[in-house]
Amino acid sequence: MHLSSTLNKTKVFHVFDDDKFIDPAIKLFEKTVPGLSEYFIIASNQKSLKYVKSKSITVLNFSESSVKEEFVNFINDSDIKVVFFHALNLPKQLLVNSLKPEIVKVWFIWGYDLYGTWMSIKRNLYSPKTKQFVKENSRDLTFKNKLLYNQFSLWLFLKRKKIEFFLPNKILSILNNRYDIEYYNAVKNIDIVVPVVPTEYKVLKKLKISPKLAPFSYLCIEDIFNNKLNQNVLNSRDILIGNSGNPTNNHVDAFNKLRKLNLGNRKIIVPLNYGGTKKYIDFVIEKGTCFFGENFVPLLNFMPLEEYNKILSSCGFAIFNHIRQQAVGNIIALAYSGTKIFLNKKSPVYFYYNTIGSKIYTTDSINQLSLETNLSVTNYKINQKVFYEVYSEEAVKNKIRNLLKTVNNEVIHKATFSNSTPKVQ
Repeated sequence: MHLSSTLNKTKVFHVFDDDKFIDPAIKLFEKTVPGLSEYFIIASNQKSLKYVKSKSITVLNFSESSVKEEFVNFINDSDIKVVFFHALNLPKQLLVNSLKPEIVKVWFIWGYDLYGTWMSIKRNLYSPKTKQFVKENSRDLTFKNKLLYNQFSLWLFLKRKKIEFFLPNKILSILNNRYDIEYYNAVKNIDIVVPVVPTEYKVLKKLKISPKLAPFSYLCIEDIFNNKLNQNVLNSRDILIGNSGNPTNNHVDAFNKLRKLNLGNRKIIVPLNYGGTKKYIDFVIEKGTCFFGENFVPLLNFMPLEEYNKILSSCGFAIFNHIRQQAVGNIIALAYSGTKIFLNKKSPVYFYYNTIGSKIYTTDSINQLSLETNLSVTNYKINQKVFYEVYSEEAVKNKIRNLLKTVNNEVIHKATFSNSTPKVQ
């Protein structure tokens, strides 16, 4: 069925935060389906947005409770059938849980809203050295939390009404306190999920939900390179590790794979200028300096994009030791430029890129030889072809069209299920 049959002139509402990825996303939606969407930014300051410059947005100041209530009432009382939630932080969780069931709710997963919120997932994001640090400096990995947050306790919570006669009141109370929360109620109300890579859906299943799956990408190759698509780093020798100061980078575990190798005077470049606590960043700096001396180059301050890109252009090798989906924008840009990339084999990003035929390596394969040899011209061309097929502007437009087909089918399903006919303006 053609998209306009149900969504014709019926607006899709997008709810964003003020972020650098929003303007490119708005541009892509307007190029693909102009005029279909309305865009809203949740912000505490209506006068000053840091990242979003688009003139198409309306700013919602949710610090005023009346604004949220008015927005919810407007959607519930209108013909709006679809709301896109770009990341699922608390304000958006509250919105999801306030909208009537007939509205199709679409969750664009960013990463922190899946891996950083659900404890039984969060506990499994660390490699041994990093896990030891987190254990000593956070309550996330305590034995108590291991008992409280696992698949069995979630199963008990979901079955509690059938087995409550067999469970002590204290256990029921603990389960409700841990799982009957805004976040979990919101994800259960989601109809369609849009992960960064489709292999994340397997992670999502750990929440015991089964929403529909749809595609999208916030960036396209042409935007990343500003249409300068033929630059490469095939002769660059420095090594990039990670993309932030978050422990999910598993920095020190990556360092351990390099510390006994002969790397000569090659620089080990480690971005630490956002994310993470001071204590963790100091831990990474201490270990990096100890292992690599003057060749260890932590990036601690924000820098102009041009300067950052110049540093990246010196890196012919990049190690992303994340177990979760993370740094995908960096991986796309670097892989397309000819960087030899090593990913954690447990990462859904590695699994996806491996299945589509890219030449990406696992961190297990790091050794003297693998870090001596840059990516071959043949594999560079393979990566350019594979990543262009997935992330070119036309490929992303097709993802948007397929996303809207999935949304359209869900709108029809909900209308049929509720024995009502969709209203088309």
